Amino acid sequence: MQPLPFIWTGDSFQPVNRHWARKCDERFVVGQSYTLDEIHVRSTATHAHYFATLHDIWQSLPEHLSEQFPTEEHLRKYALIKKGYCTMQQHVCKSKAEAERLAAVIKPYDGYQLVITDENIVTVFHATSQDYRSMDKRTFAESKEKVLDWCMSLVSGDREGAAA
Repeated sequence: MQPLPFIWTGDSFQPVNRHWARKCDERFVVGQSYTLDEIHVRSTATHAHYFATLHDIWQSLPEHLSEQFPTEEHLRKYALIKKGYCTMQQHVCKSKAEAERLAAVIKPYDGYQLVITDENIVTVFHATSQDYRSMDKRTFAESKEKVLDWCMSLVSGDREGAAA
């Protein structure tokens, strides 16, 4: 559900206009208590700048990386994982062979995930969503900087930056 914009009047929160008041009437029951939380919304300009810069970096990648990152979305999600903006699931198998079979089954389900086998353990990483609802303004700004720095290190050939 979309967040609703309000104005603090000093006594209460009021919808910013009639449109949002109608949305409140659709979602809320008069007299019922609700918990309010502040969401710091990032600007659409910041969001657009991030994706435009990422696109430019992706187009500048060395040719040997084009297979690993066939789209800028592959690059972005891999960079998010590498910089720690991800979830991780581990599956312990009975043997190394079973882990390799499990990894082979898991990999095709999501072209953006990172699947790693280490002996009898399969680790699956999924990038954290950077959409407006999933990442607040501060976390988005932090992740944006780290992702762009990591991606830029691929273009500049800074292997130390890309390894981190």
